[in-house]
Amino acid sequence: MRRILFWLTCLIFLLSISVVSASSNPDGDDFDESENGDDCPDVWGNSTFDRLGCLDSDGDGYSDPDSNWTAYQGADAFPSRNDSWLDLDGDGYPNHFGLEDSDDCPFTPGQSKVILKGCSDIDRDYVPDLYDDDADGDGIRNEMERAASTGLNLFDPFSADSTPSDVDFDTIPDVLDDDNDNDGWPDEIEIERNSDPLDADQTPLNQYFGFQTGIIYHGGLTFDDEFDEGEIEISLSWFISVLTGELVIPIALIPVYVFFFVVRRRKFNTINTLIQIENDPLRLRELEAEVNELVRSRSLKVYHGLVLRNTIEQRENDLSLRDKSRYYAVNESE
Repeated sequence: MRRILFWLTCLIFLLSISVVSASSNPDGDDFDESENGDDCPDVWGNSTFDRLGCLDSDGDGYSDPDSNWTAYQGADAFPSRNDSWLDLDGDGYPNHFGLEDSDDCPFTPGQSKVILKGCSDIDRDYVPDLYDDDADGDGIRNEMERAASTGLNLFDPFSADSTPSDVDFDTIPDVLDDDNDNDGWPDEIEIERNSDPLDADQTPLNQYFGFQTGIIYHGGLTFDDEFDEGEIEISLSWFISVLTGELVIPIALIPVYVFFFVVRRRKFNTINTLIQIENDPLRLRELEAEVNELVRSRSLKVYHGLVLRNTIEQRENDLSLRDKSRYYAVNESE
């Protein structure tokens, strides 16, 4: 009877110990809630760094994140990798040196994979903005956007919402593009010829009457409508441009030329008549001085002056001969 009581007492003691143990470590891991401070008392776990006794799938000492403890609070950012656990910017690249995918920009989230990993990549082409010729992916290179900027209109090469106009979509901003409609004719020439520089269907060769009115000669027997600087253009547009541009001043001066021609011719005729009827040698000398002054002031052309001087000289000779004849006639009569 005593033996039976002894064994019953031992059994009760063991059961009490088991109950006490189960109550202090209900999840059965190595962390006692009362002694070691199990942070996950209801879940078996083996984490030892950020939390104690929580699930650590990869065995690196950091607990798996859950609804109560996130990676930002210190949980394992990579619960399936035992070589990394930290990702400060949350971009999926670990903040640990020496790994194939170590984050080159640990404090800046990014998805770049080329040259640098985990750095800013606005257009998501995997090339980091630092090395991307077109960081915002708007089709216009960074330096082109900067060159197209002015003091009043600045374009941001890192924002797709800030893009300079490019009507022909050739990736060259309109303000830098020599041929905005991409029709092969420079804007400068189209503007000079009154052709629309933004209409690819209109060129200086077809802007009149709705059909082609000119050709480009490339030498030999080669003719086409493709503009080529230095080649010969034969067109209605070119003719009108020359007529109204380069020749407009000479044409406008024609009435002026006619006026001066008539005035000079009239002066010449008037002086020439006076010389032929003048009988006084002193007056002829005065007319000669007047002719010299008119030539000097360009009121008479040089060749008109030469003709009038010759006329004066001839008239002086005539008067001299006349006086000699009279002199001999008087002496003979005496």
